[in-house]
Amino acid sequence: MSESEENRLLDSEFQTISSEPLIGRLNLETDLGTFDLLINKEVAEFLIAALFEFLAEGTGEDAPKFTTHTQQ
Repeated sequence: MSESEENRLLDSEFQTISSEPLIGRLNLETDLGTFDLLINKEVAEFLIAALFEFLAEGTGEDAPKFTTHTQQ
């Protein structure tokens, strides 16, 4: 199996357990099995930041198709 075929994400879903404090369960289904993660607000923000950083590396057709706006 090549690196591009290893552990491919097949599906993902989340379930909110609590709104205050914000707690949920993130399920990632891969070809090697299912990963079930308990997440909170801080973990979700960490994952979003890491994914945004990854997407920012894209160029050409792989460049992000969205922008973000932050208030200061």
